[in-house]
Amino acid sequence: MAKKVVTGKTTATKQAGQAMKKKIGARSGLLSRSILAGVAVLLLGWAVAPFIAGAQSDSAEPTELRIANTHESLAAASTWLGAVKNIPGSTTARQTSGGDAQSKERLITGGADIAVSGTPFTEAERKALEATGRSVIEAPVQAVGMSFLVSGPRPQGIQLCEFVEQSPEDDPNNELPPDCFPVRDFEGPLRLTSANLADVFLESAVNNWQDPEFLSLLAEFPPGGLSMVSPIRPASPVLRGDAGMANLALGTYLRTTQPAKWSTRSSSLFLNPEPEPNATWPFDRAPARLGMPDAVGVVRRWGTASAAVDSPAEAGAMTMATPLAAAEAIRAEAEEPPFDATGLENLKTDLYVAQLKNGAGEWLSPTPAGITSALAAGAGAPLFAVTQNVPGAWPLSWSNSIYAPDSGLTGVEANTVAAIIRWQSTVGRQRSAELVEGQLPDVLVAQALAAADKIVSSNCTAAGLKTVLTSDVERFAPAGTLADLGKTLWCDTPLEGSPVVDEGPAMDPFTGAVDALTGAIVPVVAGVSATSGSTSGTNSPLSASSATPSSASATAGSADFSAESADTATGGIAATLPAVTVARNMPLPLPGSDPRFDRLATLALGGLMFLGVRALMRRSGLISA
Repeated sequence: MAKKVVTGKTTATKQAGQAMKKKIGARSGLLSRSILAGVAVLLLGWAVAPFIAGAQSDSAEPTELRIANTHESLAAASTWLGAVKNIPGSTTARQTSGGDAQSKERLITGGADIAVSGTPFTEAERKALEATGRSVIEAPVQAVGMSFLVSGPRPQGIQLCEFVEQSPEDDPNNELPPDCFPVRDFEGPLRLTSANLADVFLESAVNNWQDPEFLSLLAEFPPGGLSMVSPIRPASPVLRGDAGMANLALGTYLRTTQPAKWSTRSSSLFLNPEPEPNATWPFDRAPARLGMPDAVGVVRRWGTASAAVDSPAEAGAMTMATPLAAAEAIRAEAEEPPFDATGLENLKTDLYVAQLKNGAGEWLSPTPAGITSALAAGAGAPLFAVTQNVPGAWPLSWSNSIYAPDSGLTGVEANTVAAIIRWQSTVGRQRSAELVEGQLPDVLVAQALAAADKIVSSNCTAAGLKTVLTSDVERFAPAGTLADLGKTLWCDTPLEGSPVVDEGPAMDPFTGAVDALTGAIVPVVAGVSATSGSTSGTNSPLSASSATPSSASATAGSADFSAESADTATGGIAATLPAVTVARNMPLPLPGSDPRFDRLATLALGGLMFLGVRALMRRSGLISA
């Protein structure tokens, strides 16, 4: 009996222990499930938090306005961004640069909110934008002139010399040509006829340096006096690979003034019918660089656009540039130190800004007054002074416009775009000469102001927003700048939660423009002159104190288009539109396009990986549950 009692006690003890283990196990399982549930809740919260935050901040408006600029508009864009930097409720801005076609394409495909271009939207571009449910509003904002930056046939430019007969000792049979002893550098002006430009950019066999008319126009050559040693080859063209108004303007100018040379070039390439001038240079295999900063840099370095790296411009080179970019290249080259950081001697290139003849038969340099006269006479028509008798007008002049959509902008973004347009039509217009640009004629200013109203009214449609007509514009525009316009139309967005740009000094955009991305102050000095001449002697057009924003400075924080983008531009809108269409038809955004969905995708993929690894471990016997 005693043995049975002991056994019963033992059994009871075991049962009690098992019960205790079950309780502990249950508590442990509950704790594990609680921990897992807590982790799941945290992960889920991490994934959906951006969506909740996004929903809560919808009324606060997005904080970035994406601007697709052309290279010609970058200097003006720096002034716009400097002017609107500290408007209460204004958006920050991020800008990219490229050709006119690339800028419009970015607007169409959703890569930019607004675009700047000198070429209007084509029918195909309008239809592509309409396919996204939007149409475009045009606002002229900038009077542009194009100049030609030229390097001489030698690094030191055009050297004037005096021909002296060989001595009898050196040439007893009188068979050698006279020696040309250098006297001094040529100091300008350098004048190029339309035939000279056609010979260079249409790659004619004619040597522009030996053209009798060209030599006769060099005012430095007195009759029977000094001369020059001409290179055996013509100057090298450095064309623009970015599809835009620069190529269209050059092609139109050459075909209008030199139709026979245009036809000859077409025939040499077996092009039938001959091509029309276009935003893309129509003659294949022409030596080109992607954009204006690159093209100007090649000429400044005394190089060419040939395939060879650092191929020297033994016969000189020339490219298209804004007067400001050309003037900056000349100034920077003149101020370059004699030696670089490694102790090697720097090669200083003499550069010239060429004079051209306008339709009135005058030889002119590109000046703000000349650009203004051309656009005023033609009511904004591009290249009006090429053929028309307009005294003082620079022939290669046109206007750049901001193109904005009639829907899709937030109220704050619409206000920012309107502020840019109205500021540029008033303050920017009055001070455009400080960027070596012209003034828009009154007819284009009226068009711009009407477009600003339309951009505001068509985009101020979200719930809780309304338009307001007011002369108290401190909430919407740079203080004290738009008072002369009287009452203007704005989108009355809520003040609470409206994003304000980062604090910083309110810089005068003409004396110190603040870069949109880096916050660096870019110096701009008034009174820049783009007169012709070299950097040597008395002909240096800019002194060391006349600092202007270089192409590199003006584009600080801006990304040039890559080779892939350039191929897209030449292929037209159809080259990129299919990818955008696919992205829009997907149930979720593509990876990288929306950080919120990227978080959700990360969580989903992590969960799937966990389940997959656990299934493999259970199958292999490493775990039992």
